[in-house]
Amino acid sequence: MTSTLAYVLCAAAVGAVVLFSSKHRRRYPPGPRGLPLVGNLFDLPRESTWLTYEAWGRKYGSDILYLNVLGTHMIVLNSTEAAREILEKRASLYSDRSVDITQHCTGWSRNFGFIEYGDKWRAHRRMFHQQFTSSVLPRYHPTLKKEVHGLLRLLADSPDNFARHIRYMAGAATLRIVYDIEIQGEDDPRVATAEKAVHVITMIMTTGSYLGKTLRIYCYIPTWFPGAKFKRDAAVWKIWVDQMYYGFYRQLKAEIDDGQERNCVASNILARFSSEEYNEDLEGTIVNTVGTAYAGGVDTTVATLSIFVMAMLLYPEVQKKAQEELDRVLKRKRLPDFEDRNSLPYTVALVKEVLRWHPPLPTTVAHKSTADDVYKGFHIPAGSLVIGNAWAILRDEQRYSNAHIFDPSRFLTEDGQLDPNVPDPIETFGFGRRICPGRHFADDFSWLTVASVLAVFAIEPPRDAQNNVVEMREDFTSASLSVPKPYKANFRLRFTGATDLIPSPIVE
Repeated sequence: MTSTLAYVLCAAAVGAVVLFSSKHRRRYPPGPRGLPLVGNLFDLPRESTWLTYEAWGRKYGSDILYLNVLGTHMIVLNSTEAAREILEKRASLYSDRSVDITQHCTGWSRNFGFIEYGDKWRAHRRMFHQQFTSSVLPRYHPTLKKEVHGLLRLLADSPDNFARHIRYMAGAATLRIVYDIEIQGEDDPRVATAEKAVHVITMIMTTGSYLGKTLRIYCYIPTWFPGAKFKRDAAVWKIWVDQMYYGFYRQLKAEIDDGQERNCVASNILARFSSEEYNEDLEGTIVNTVGTAYAGGVDTTVATLSIFVMAMLLYPEVQKKAQEELDRVLKRKRLPDFEDRNSLPYTVALVKEVLRWHPPLPTTVAHKSTADDVYKGFHIPAGSLVIGNAWAILRDEQRYSNAHIFDPSRFLTEDGQLDPNVPDPIETFGFGRRICPGRHFADDFSWLTVASVLAVFAIEPPRDAQNNVVEMREDFTSASLSVPKPYKANFRLRFTGATDLIPSPIVE
């Protein structure tokens, strides 16, 4: 224990010496003044990091900030200009990832979004892109419609459980599309396993959750050592993550080898390779790719839809306007379909506004620089962690006026069509070469769900025992995946015969 602690302090001291001996030669971006040895360790926000970074930007009058945590350089980008210049135009220098010991300990290093930039990452992304490019997405539309219609039936039967229903729908649809797994109801244990595994990402991505994220030496300390809680947690979490990545895939592979026909992302990838080509390395790439497809398709979709429901409670006039558009096009005679999208610009704008108003990932996963660089005269050292603050960018008043207000009309022209001059909230999905490759799938899924729910239901605030409306307020979690804290909502059928629009379950 004594030798380990001495090693930790020695490593911190060396980092501090390097930092402070070079400060007089380098002009870093502005930021909080750090302490000797530990730098900005105690300044690092432990919750709602995006708000602190945004406030620091105003305090220091800069769209680029600098912190040093135990010798690790951190750069925060608070503007579109800085993010585009650094993460997009200079993507060759800023597309790497930092190795995070918590990802390895929990099994989430398999997520190719966390893989270091290079040939291995390119192989994963290429395999993923082939299955989720825009031209391929229509093959998934029947499954999305089936599960969205199932959500409508659940909401009609038990509207009080809307949060559970949304999570079930997202999990069921994604498991079917990725692994051809047919979920048997909301209590299916496979959904619970996958949910627990995906929840681990939120835990390990939250800044300050575990000191081991910053100080890698903690990888080698025993589980009983103070500060090693992440190692104890990881032993449990890894079981869930391994089951999600390997359990689902190997079950599918065994069924295919047994001669059963399967139609899903995993089977389509497998069909591209002969048995002679199949080896351990290829299996690892496939497992990582399809597991990442599942993880990326669930939590962000659930978060987006939960934010949507909250926005409808807070802004009933927006809900009314969207429903008027839906009624004009659908005549209350059918549910929306993907072919209706161009005829429903307000609902398209509504989904854009959900992503802009409160992005599920307010600060995206940090990039890592691979060489020294200079931006606006500021030195950015090689190896810096570069964080794009999507929240600050999407709440920038110069880009979106009255940015704190939920207003889909900001994306429309005066005659109600989508305005190509208003920037899409693409920052929600990341930056540069590391932008989420599944963003078009997520957009299709979210849009169909939003349009279908609003076509059938009026989303209203709950009432207390005296039948008074319970006041709603914006209240979100402070973790890296930021979602509304638990709240209640009423889903009321909008008109007589609304349930007749919902197709009966398909028996397969």
